[in-house]
Parts: sequence; C-alpha cells; structure tokens
Amino acid sequence: MARLAVVAALFAALILITDAHRTIISATDEIIDDNSKQQKCRKQIKRLKLTHCEQYLIDRELLLLGHALLLNQEQEEEHLKPCCDQMEKLGTKCRCMGLEQIVEQLREQGEMQGEEVEDMEDCARHLPSDCDLEPHTCKF
Repeated sequence: MARLAVVAALFAALILITDAHRTIISATDEIIDDNSKQQKCRKQIKRLKLTHCEQYLIDRELLLLGHALLLNQEQEEEHLKPCCDQMEKLGTKCRCMGLEQIVEQLREQGEMQGEEVEDMEDCARHLPSDCDLEPHTCKF
C-alpha cells in the first residue's frame, strides 16, 4: 500500500513537471513569435519609411498651434492620402508601431516638446481611423 502511494505521488509529480515544462515552452514560443513579428514590422516600417505620415503629423500640429501661416488645410491634407496608402501597405499589425516610431523620432529630434508631443501622439493614435484602417485607435 505504501509503495502504491509513493508511485502515485511520483506519477503526480511527473505530470506537474511535464505540464510546467509545456507552459514554459509555450511562453517561450510566444515570446519568440512576438519578437519575430516585431522584427518583421521594423523591416516593413524601415522599407516604407512612412514619410508622408510624418509630414502629415508635423503639418497638422503646426496648423493646430497656429505656427504655419503659409500652411493651409489643403496642404495639410495633401499628405493624408499618401500616408493612408503607406499605412495600408504596412499592414494592420505594424501600423501602430510605425506611428509610434514617428512620434518618438520627432520627440528625440526635439521637433516637438511637451504638450505638442501629446497632441501629436493623440493625432497619431487616431490616424488609422482617419484613413479608415484597422485598428481604428492605436495604444502607445
């Protein structure tokens, strides 16, 4: 009877270890898969450059701040359609990452600061919606 209890305990421990091993492997696969997706996105973003999206965000912020005396609504909008085209080529899962990189790059360059950056981030978050693309709102 004691042997049976020991065998049952060892069997239960073996099942727990096997299940834990599967969980670790599954979590590791998810991390690797996520890193692989991020790498693919970075490559796509680098290839497409999103220059029209960057210019659209800058022009829009300048208009909102009243700094662009010579810039009018039509000039701002001239970058929206090409930006939407660039984002459509980029693909759903990479759009927000690309927009976040633009905002971060402009912040690092000192192009925009403080409240200006917050306004630009808000505009960038909703840019896919302006282009009627998914996801409608980015979270960054």
